[in-house]
Amino acid sequence: MCDSPETSREHAPPLCFFPQANDIGRDLRRNLVTVPSCDRHNSRKSKDDEYFRAVILMTAAQDSDTGRHQFFRKFIPASARMPHAHRSFFADKGTIAEGKSHVLQIDRQRFDGCVDHLARALFFAAFQRKWNLPINAISPNFFSGIASDNVLMHQPTMDTIQVSRQFLASETVRGRKPRGV
Repeated sequence: MCDSPETSREHAPPLCFFPQANDIGRDLRRNLVTVPSCDRHNSRKSKDDEYFRAVILMTAAQDSDTGRHQFFRKFIPASARMPHAHRSFFADKGTIAEGKSHVLQIDRQRFDGCVDHLARALFFAAFQRKWNLPINAISPNFFSGIASDNVLMHQPTMDTIQVSRQFLASETVRGRKPRGV
């Protein structure tokens, strides 16, 4: 991220995203991507890594065994130990689907900063040079509001996702783990 001399290695994605082998019976922390970092930037982002993991787990817990493990065995206990910190991660905006789901508002500036940091690290790992252009985070999980007990999709975001998927369809996927892992 900066031009300071390398004094440490940073994991991309952050190490906290991956459970320890003794937690799930297999080692998902082996052969992770690391990039050069200075101690100041690497240590300064640990709270943002926890925030980023919490936001990602809100979706990942629905889609994979590892996501559920990290959510129920790591995030929930950490929230109980430090409720003031974890309460600041999300703003509860109420329920939808007849009270079956909660809508949580995230700090988009903080989230986008985490995505920016990760994307730049992964680009550097792949191409051994810095990405100097802007990076924008988009997701089908971002909504623009609530109406009639449903979330309202943000149409410009959905249009961007559709165009991006078409544009990137022929690109090689890097680092994909098997589904359910």
